[in-house]
Amino acid sequence: MGRIDDALLTLDGIDDTTERAMQLAGLISTLFKLKGVVLIVTGQLAFDSYANAASDKPELELATFSGQLAPRIVLEIMRGQVRAKGSLHHWVVAGIPVRFLGEVNIVYRELCRDFVTDLGVVKLMPAEEITAERIVAAVYPEPNTESQTQARLLLINALSEAFQMDWAALQTLCHRAEYRVGEELAQMRLAAKKDVDAIGASPDQTGRAVPPPQEEASEKARKASAAAAAKALDDIVTRGF
Repeated sequence: MGRIDDALLTLDGIDDTTERAMQLAGLISTLFKLKGVVLIVTGQLAFDSYANAASDKPELELATFSGQLAPRIVLEIMRGQVRAKGSLHHWVVAGIPVRFLGEVNIVYRELCRDFVTDLGVVKLMPAEEITAERIVAAVYPEPNTESQTQARLLLINALSEAFQMDWAALQTLCHRAEYRVGEELAQMRLAAKKDVDAIGASPDQTGRAVPPPQEEASEKARKASAAAAAKALDDIVTRGF
């Protein structure tokens, strides 16, 4: 039995579908990188990774970061190597839908994060760009509770140091002509900070979130952000951001 077969058996044994989707992203990313194509995870799975969230039915969306997503390469890897069901742009592997997109527009390419899984390294869409997108969706063309919640969760996790947010880049994005939500960012960040402070998580003091030096501290930050997120959901529904 080869390494890919072993990896597929590992995927089948993962009950948490969000975790399975992330591990699958690691496997697929590795196989495409061997062909000179670097993929980036976008969509809901990228959001879940930063927000410490989980989707009931996760979908793996992959865009091209570098290289060419040629049809023969896609078919060779997806149908030939991982024995996926589907055709060219849409597949299913280990019960996880996989969708290939074209090139994705990223302003700050250097802010993409590499996430290490057991089956390979996953490149994630920048948290700053996901957050800016969620903020504008929260207020335009009218308030949207789901997007408000998602933006708030990202800010809570950043402020409680679950991941390192580049606040200057986020502010610049929010002030770009296509977003124009700089004021909303300030309001939502203040509300998120109150949630973080209320449950005793370490607040951001300098405008930059610094990753905790120890795994224990990181786990504490994740638990704190989850508690703050639960509080935020009620707050958003009752009073808005």
